[in-house]
Amino acid sequence: MTQTTNYPVLSFQEFRSQYEHIQHSVSPLTVLYIHGLASNPWGRKPETVKSLCTEKQINFFRFELLGHGSDSSNYEKTDFHLWKKQILDIIDHHICGDFIIVGHCIGGWLALLAGQERPDRLKGIICTSTAPNLTELMQMKMSPEQGEELKQSGKVLIKIERMVFNFTRQFIQSGIDNAILEQPDIPITCPVHLIQGLKDTFIDWKVIYRIANKLQSDKVTLKLLKNGNHHLQMPKDLEEINNSLSCLAASI
Repeated sequence: MTQTTNYPVLSFQEFRSQYEHIQHSVSPLTVLYIHGLASNPWGRKPETVKSLCTEKQINFFRFELLGHGSDSSNYEKTDFHLWKKQILDIIDHHICGDFIIVGHCIGGWLALLAGQERPDRLKGIICTSTAPNLTELMQMKMSPEQGEELKQSGKVLIKIERMVFNFTRQFIQSGIDNAILEQPDIPITCPVHLIQGLKDTFIDWKVIYRIANKLQSDKVTLKLLKNGNHHLQMPKDLEEINNSLSCLAASI
């Protein structure tokens, strides 16, 4: 029997975001999907992951990062510290048993941050277009004038690829505080799949080598998709993501 709860509201401090939790009575395993910056969990990638979970009778949990989607009015109040707390709260209070995290962009970064905090039940991580160096990228893109604007007003607009992002001083500092690539290592020992598109103009695909070198796990798989861009939404991209998920689920 499948029980589905469609898009109720998850309350966390003064924030309220939507989520979906699909539970299969036969499954002890949950896939937790974390979306990227300025995005939401309702698009093509999470739908494809959800479809595979339904096919294989795996529990599935997706949610809006605070300040995104239905909670977008609170975006300037959020940062990496808050998002990590939100994810750990979901793992601790909404997910029973073992879990796999699938994270896109900053969702991949957050997957690694949360994963090292909750290693006992974590059985695998899939990072797509991972952006653990976003703070480095912002600092490189920021002009002296923008740096002064950030100092004076506490926030700044920065164009990356075709999008303009509003970054607060709090957001940038939290990224520095959680700079996982500055750690001596990343204490995650479960299997990790790192998937990156060679045509990603947002994040340099070579960052996955830096991540792989930091991970303690000896089960790290790197996938470079020749025609994949940052979004990884083409059919072959989605197929590779689900191939990784099938591989991890089968090994449990």
